[in-house]
Amino acid sequence: MQQLTIDNEFKRLIPTLLPEEFKQLESNILQDGEIKEPLAIWKTEGKSILLDGHNRYKIAEKNGLSFKTTEIEQADRDHAKLWIATHQLGRRNLTDDQRSTVSNDVREIRSEIEKTERARKAGSNKPLSSQQDNLEADLSSKLSQTKQRTRKAVAKEAKLPERKIRQAQEIKKASPTVYDMVKDGDVSLVEGKKLVSLPTGARKIAIEAVKTDIHEGNKPDVRKAIRAAKKEEYNTTIALSKPKELEGTYRILYADPPWKYVGLNQADEYGHAERHYDCLDDEQLKKYKVGNRSVKDMMDKNAILFLWVTSPLLERCFPIIESWGFEYKSSFVWDKVKHNMGHYNSVRHELLLVCVKGSCKPDVPKLVDSVQSIERSAKHSEKPEEFRKIIENLYDHGRRLELFRRGTAPEGWDIEGNEAK
Repeated sequence: MQQLTIDNEFKRLIPTLLPEEFKQLESNILQDGEIKEPLAIWKTEGKSILLDGHNRYKIAEKNGLSFKTTEIEQADRDHAKLWIATHQLGRRNLTDDQRSTVSNDVREIRSEIEKTERARKAGSNKPLSSQQDNLEADLSSKLSQTKQRTRKAVAKEAKLPERKIRQAQEIKKASPTVYDMVKDGDVSLVEGKKLVSLPTGARKIAIEAVKTDIHEGNKPDVRKAIRAAKKEEYNTTIALSKPKELEGTYRILYADPPWKYVGLNQADEYGHAERHYDCLDDEQLKKYKVGNRSVKDMMDKNAILFLWVTSPLLERCFPIIESWGFEYKSSFVWDKVKHNMGHYNSVRHELLLVCVKGSCKPDVPKLVDSVQSIERSAKHSEKPEEFRKIIENLYDHGRRLELFRRGTAPEGWDIEGNEAK
């Protein structure tokens, strides 16, 4: 049997077949008893380098089958690589995401060929960047323009949105490993983008988890890997920094402010909060500090705020949320079951607003009913502990801080407040 040379750089340009696809190809070839389609080779420097047909060649070696070859003449390695990448675009089993990476390969190879050709025409074999200073800026600008035109041209040829090829380009620049995962169909472009967008430590952890899934023959759960990586990196960072209580920053903030009910005549039992504890007006809440730090300064770059507010004060709370560095996203409704005195209706509910700083979606993808019916206690302003459990279940890691706490600190929480013990 003819021995062919496998060039690893060439081979990496070819999307890998999924295990079931390879088995099906092998089954078809064994059923036919021969490899019908010739393998494409490039003869150079006394070697026959395989350009196309790597899977068929592997099956031939494994089963002792003969095969035919067809020679593809190429000027040099770059043109051979361009032939391989362009040839892959004709494969019908590739997804658009896979074809986006192959199209990006085509774009890169074309740019290299054009760059070499420019250098040759300039009468030099050196890279353009080493040319004299008075030509460097002009050449750099031309190459940049060529790069953009090539991407648009390749996108048009492949019948793909240009943004997909741009995404593939960005993924390869950040992580060639993730790029190969997209090319092989193990992860999507969107998943690849999420992986490379992770901080360096978390990215490494997530990629290893995905690689393990692939190695074990499982479909990678990228979302799960990303969540686990973020959690591990966060916990490692906290463990190394060892911040003391009310030092460092927090990821989760839970607050039940002592709102001042200005100008509202309410019944004493469940109104007139001032008779039960010291209250703060809106300006004081905006500028509220723990020690010498503002609420905004105490929070991580990506953090979540759960803020209690009653219906009459709903409009007033948003400037406070903004001053603390958060943006309103959603809410829970506490149905207190028992009726309560109000100005316009019987206000038997209270709102727990969900607000975000940066990006802080739940760690656990579980939908929780936004309305919780829990009978209120006899103690003024006391909130059900069920809501704390909801927070802990949705956000399973990160430093937690409760502001305006009355009583002792729950396990896993730091607390602050006039009546905190």
